[in-house]
Amino acid sequence: CVTIQVWDTKLPFWAYVLSIAIAVIYLVPIGMIQAITNMQVGLNVITELIVGYALPGRPVAMMIFKTFGYITMAQALSFVSDLKLGHYMKIPPRMMFLTQTVAALIACFVVVGVQGWMFENIPDLCSSDQKDRFTCPGVRVFSTASLIWGGIGPARAFNQGSLYYPTLFFFIIGAVLPIPFYYLAKRFPRGWYKYINIPVAFTGIGNLPPASGINYSSWTLVGFIFQYWIRRHHFRWWSRYNYIFSAALDAGVAIGTIVVFFTLVFPKRGTISLSWWGNTVNANTPDTLGTPLRVPAPGEFFGIREWS
Repeated sequence: CVTIQVWDTKLPFWAYVLSIAIAVIYLVPIGMIQAITNMQVGLNVITELIVGYALPGRPVAMMIFKTFGYITMAQALSFVSDLKLGHYMKIPPRMMFLTQTVAALIACFVVVGVQGWMFENIPDLCSSDQKDRFTCPGVRVFSTASLIWGGIGPARAFNQGSLYYPTLFFFIIGAVLPIPFYYLAKRFPRGWYKYINIPVAFTGIGNLPPASGINYSSWTLVGFIFQYWIRRHHFRWWSRYNYIFSAALDAGVAIGTIVVFFTLVFPKRGTISLSWWGNTVNANTPDTLGTPLRVPAPGEFFGIREWS
């Protein structure tokens, strides 16, 4: 609150309060959806839309509003998820809460320090051709959004008569469509209607970009194996170990990354390498090369032709 007032962020105090209110209001309903489906409905677009209309032409203010309105909610749910894992592992709640709080406090300084070191010591950081693949896809999406929603503003793209105006009707569709499936599931509890989750269906492509086809195909395969086959044929194992096994895989990736860094990258400044099919197969895919599905003909282009 003090920061946005002292520095020239272009974000008024009332907008800061509104962003926090959005995070608080949506925390429980989105947390319920995530607890049931393991998918989080993002508030990034709705916060961008609100601040884009309320404060047009202020990209920095848009990023701050989005951070407090969306990231606050996402971090709170991540915190609750960790507490839930500690509950499953029989860790005392007070100890788990204290550990998470202290770790979050330390991480505030560690993350800023690491970020500063990376900007100073990694050449071509966040460039698409960075040699160590520090391409920062998430950061680039965040930055692009600040220009589109904060600089240009949604009014020029979504107001009546503009190219993307019809997409606003999806707000109405998204609000109405879950209702019939809810009542059908209550009327026919043994029917297939209970498996239809409209928020999850509409949120499914929310990670595009920066996710690509290989991400979604991997999620589909793993989800089918663990959430359908193992749950159907080995329910006792699934009910007892599936959640912990998922956390173990995440921890394994983090530990594996540290091991690879200190055994292959750190000793000889990255000159040691292991070249095999698993490390190179993705280098020639359309996802990596950024191959478009359709190339416009000469003189054609995609998007808005002229700004009003």
